Amino acid sequence: MTTDILLRWGISRPIKGLFEIMELAFACIVALSFTYANKKRLHVSMELVGNLTGRFRGVQLYADALTTVAFAIYTYFLFHHAAQKTLYGETTLVLGVPIGPIWYLAAGLIALGLLAQLSVLSESAATMWRSPGRWVPEMTAPALSLVAALAASLFLIWTAADQGAVVKVLLGFAILYFLALAHVPIGVSMGLTGLIGSYAVLDIGAAQLIGANNLSSTISSADLAAVPLFLLMGNLAVASGFADDIFNAATAIFGRMRGGHALATVLGCAGFGAISGSSVATTATLGGVAFREMKQRSYADSLATGSIAAGGTLGALIPPSVILIIYCVIAELSISEAFAAALVPGILALGLYTIAVTILVRLRPSLAPPPDKTLKFAPLTALRQAWRPILLFVCVLGGLYGGVFTVQEAAAAGTGIAFVFWILSDRASFAGLLGAISEAAGTAAGLFLLIVGANIFGAYLNLAGVTTAILSIIDPATMPAWLILSILVVMYLVLGSVFDTVAALVVTVPFVIPIILAMDLDLIWWGIVTLALVEIGMITPPIGMNVFVMKSLVRDQVSITTIFRGVMPFLAADMVRLALLITIPTLTLWLPGLLR
Repeated sequence: MTTDILLRWGISRPIKGLFEIMELAFACIVALSFTYANKKRLHVSMELVGNLTGRFRGVQLYADALTTVAFAIYTYFLFHHAAQKTLYGETTLVLGVPIGPIWYLAAGLIALGLLAQLSVLSESAATMWRSPGRWVPEMTAPALSLVAALAASLFLIWTAADQGAVVKVLLGFAILYFLALAHVPIGVSMGLTGLIGSYAVLDIGAAQLIGANNLSSTISSADLAAVPLFLLMGNLAVASGFADDIFNAATAIFGRMRGGHALATVLGCAGFGAISGSSVATTATLGGVAFREMKQRSYADSLATGSIAAGGTLGALIPPSVILIIYCVIAELSISEAFAAALVPGILALGLYTIAVTILVRLRPSLAPPPDKTLKFAPLTALRQAWRPILLFVCVLGGLYGGVFTVQEAAAAGTGIAFVFWILSDRASFAGLLGAISEAAGTAAGLFLLIVGANIFGAYLNLAGVTTAILSIIDPATMPAWLILSILVVMYLVLGSVFDTVAALVVTVPFVIPIILAMDLDLIWWGIVTLALVEIGMITPPIGMNVFVMKSLVRDQVSITTIFRGVMPFLAADMVRLALLITIPTLTLWLPGLLR
């Protein structure tokens, strides 16, 4: 793709038929990536039962068994899809390449993922077999959840024809949450629920068609192709030492101020989040470097850890954002317009965090050491240290908004530039490259499983009449908009503290979008608000995921209570930002309108 950009703009000779081949190639790449994700258990789960009971073996066995069932079904779907393409002799439009054989290859590759999942299942079964005295306590709690899911499924199947939209939608969510409580990956839970519901409402043939079409269209989506590319770009940037570059550059600007290293951390998280597109990755990558630096300079543990955990949440908003791409694909919106809409809110978040640190160290000087006057304000040094991430950021977003390339091409070009920087760094190695690719593939596979499941579940909700069901409960004509938005805000704050960001997004978008449309509100504006909400949830007590990522980095050096206390000033700043975004939609929609 990078070569195609160079050929197109250099000599006006683009590669013929590249995008139709790219879609099929990505279908095979994603199918193969499931093998690594399954083997490493990288899929997103809601591990509530295990955390509450302290017993994980039984729930893991159930989760692995149902994930195996899901992959067996998906493997069948792809082989059937390939057979249909071959039967009708379908070819690509430009090059005339037969499609069937490529889909057979993708089906064979996802079958490898099924074999990997069978291997994981056998390991879980062997672990349980070696602990015969613990079978009952280990397996009882998740069994109750699965029995409830089965009962709801059978009730839906037997009575679907007699039920109204509200009951069918509620039963669908009941099945989904009962499966999720048993640690079944969220993507698998949504996929199985959607297939069961589609079968109940229509028939087995329709359920198969819905499943196969959503699976094949998702893994071959040109829009979603940007996701693994941006992930790989971020991994190569990490491997090239961009985290140190960004943090050192921020220190060169803010280091001489009281609380300067906390400000540098927030700025560094914003810069690195813009490159990696992942809040958790930003916290995990910069956390070790930033905490070590602040610890050596006698910063209070609460300020040090709080600034890292909160700063990591900036990664979801500042483009290029992987989560924003997923939202746009599900909601069928322009990715480039959404990126433009996220810029001002992202800068606003960064500015409010900076203000929060400044006010905090002024009110409580003991949280940070006195200003180090030996350090100089050195913006030129900062530019020299951070020229690589700055150049990458400018090339990706500048090329995107300058009309040089599309979002997918921006991801490919960014990956190509990051690869060159990695080659030229003193950290390049084959093992490092393999690690970057494997991590990107595994993370992407986990995201794709979520999106496949969300699409299948969303198809069922549409069949069940989700719009009718929601509008019968929440009527924008009679209920004040502020009340509806307040309910949604609270819901997302709770979900963001419990679920992974992407999981919270894909589970809710199918039923929230009809509400937003019924209120005649802009979906891009709501997408930015939603991302802000779920990211705020990531530092909201009692579960905030970023707080626990930070805790895993500092281990016994800092208590979880101290970290939560440290994020409180940033939560206050987030509440201000949230109020501004909701009450002043122009902050979000001004730039996209300007670029149209």
